[in-house]
Amino acid sequence: MSLAASAPPRYAALAQELADEIARGMHPPGTRLPTEVELSAARGVSRATVRSALLRLEELGLVSRRRRSGTHVTAAVPRRPGTYAQSLTGIDDLLQYAAETERRILQVSPVVADDALAPRLSVRPGSRWVHVSSVRVPPAGTRLPLCWTDSYADAGAAPRDLGQRLSDGSFRGLIATLLAESTGRPIDEVTQEIRAAGIPEGLVARTLLAEPGDHALEITRRYVDPAGQPLAVTISLHPAERFSYATRLRRLPLAGDASSRR
Repeated sequence: MSLAASAPPRYAALAQELADEIARGMHPPGTRLPTEVELSAARGVSRATVRSALLRLEELGLVSRRRRSGTHVTAAVPRRPGTYAQSLTGIDDLLQYAAETERRILQVSPVVADDALAPRLSVRPGSRWVHVSSVRVPPAGTRLPLCWTDSYADAGAAPRDLGQRLSDGSFRGLIATLLAESTGRPIDEVTQEIRAAGIPEGLVARTLLAEPGDHALEITRRYVDPAGQPLAVTISLHPAERFSYATRLRRLPLAGDASSRR
């Protein structure tokens, strides 16, 4: 009887091959991997094997898979256990994040943007909003909370039953999309600001199961309608080691570039 270690399943071997290629820079973050059909033909394996290998890479946080847009590399090295990886190439990726995670509502209340809040939201002082405090957790709540989010919905655009629909789980999408549907004001663009922050003392630290002062990533997003008016503003605080973020940037051809004359 041979005592030699058995070979790993083919999908695991393929996943390791692709992970090694990503680590060596052959597929940089932000680029799209070949399709399942292309990988199957190039590696001499079945599409089922390719699909299982890509699923393994997704579990490691190396790639992000989206229907109709393919598989994109999101990181060069695997994420640590308990970390959520998000790739952002458009508004659809934000919708996907909402679908892949669970929102737990903590409080819903009206608020007026005072001189302290208005600059944080980049809105007019005195404007009226609905403030929603919530946390995002992975599906089934199997890991630590991903983030604390303070959402501010335009009071004039928010449906009267906003709090109920969020609290009872009948609406799980982005708050901004609910406002857009209610008012007929589509989301024209999303602007965002990312900065380093610390976990504040009190309720936020206790809810996130984090130590006050721990490092965190704060992401502020403004969901703007075609008239340039914000439908909603969200401020999310992600504890370090629980969230990684990837953005794909593409160079636009300049006037006179050879590529622009083709």
